[in-house]
Amino acid sequence: MLERLTEITFIELLRHEILAADPGSAGWLAALADPSLGRCLARIHDDPGRNWTVQDLASVSGLSRSTLAERFEEVLDVSPMRYVRDWRLYLASVALGTTRKPVAAVAHDAGYGTEAAFSRAFSRAYSVPPATWRQHSRKA
Repeated sequence: MLERLTEITFIELLRHEILAADPGSAGWLAALADPSLGRCLARIHDDPGRNWTVQDLASVSGLSRSTLAERFEEVLDVSPMRYVRDWRLYLASVALGTTRKPVAAVAHDAGYGTEAAFSRAFSRAYSVPPATWRQHSRKA
């Protein structure tokens, strides 16, 4: 129990922050506190490689496409599809730094149809190609 005390304290702190979030506030915790956005984020995080559309995310959240887009912009300052892209690329960056999976496999896991498309998206987001990212993350 003592070994997990820090983890338990952190979880309780998050719960408190989520429950205390002002409905008009912005940020990731506010998005989690919003029932519609919370459902949407949970589904994105549960299945990041899925070929998501705004309509799919709107259905999950119980909102119209336009309302979902407005709420994402208002609370997270990003569109739903950009959030999906950024989350996929973040997960890919972690996989590149922590696994020996080939770049093509990381691209596939991240929901990209081709390694070339993944490489272009990754390079735009991180300013270096995936292979270079991997080399630098292994040295750190």
